[in-house]
Amino acid sequence: MSVFKAIKREGRGKGEARKLRRSGYIPAIIYGGDAGNVPVAVWSKGAASYLVGEVSEAKIWKLEIEGEGEKNVIIKDVQRHPVTGEILHVDFYEITYGKLMTLMVPLKFVGEALGVKKGGVIEILKDEVEIECLPKNIVEEIEVEISSLDIGDTLFIRDIKPPEGIRIIEDPNAPVVTVVGPEEEEAPEEEEAEIPETE
Repeated sequence: MSVFKAIKREGRGKGEARKLRRSGYIPAIIYGGDAGNVPVAVWSKGAASYLVGEVSEAKIWKLEIEGEGEKNVIIKDVQRHPVTGEILHVDFYEITYGKLMTLMVPLKFVGEALGVKKGGVIEILKDEVEIECLPKNIVEEIEVEISSLDIGDTLFIRDIKPPEGIRIIEDPNAPVVTVVGPEEEEAPEEEEAEIPETE
């Protein structure tokens, strides 16, 4: 299990946040625990390698807080500078084992659709779903078999079979992936026949 090193922080506001960043820390907060919302700061050198690109909620991390012990958490949000990409703030959610929780899980599409073999094109309409489960049942992705999809077919939320202990809590009629036919070549426009001028 990957580990974040952190310290508790007392100060608030933009000035305090800038001071933390200059000291090599990323401001963060922990939601969901019995202690309420806990402001912390994460050691940036260790965190940077974990927070590359899009960070999934569907992964359990260990957060070691100096002088406070360890917490198991998931990452709910990572705020970045819009220009530099610098990590500005991290939202953690503390896991309570035995308590149901909701989180977003990526979908992994498996197989080559029948319609693609015929020249069709896959259109992915959703690449993640919201689930409810106990922490022990968290998965990092849900596999979705698409081999049987022909041109014109659509797979819906209701068609996804999640692993045992996981419930998808989205509209069952929401489309997830579809196969569309190859684009038809536009027929060349017919040239208008010239009408001879009459004297």
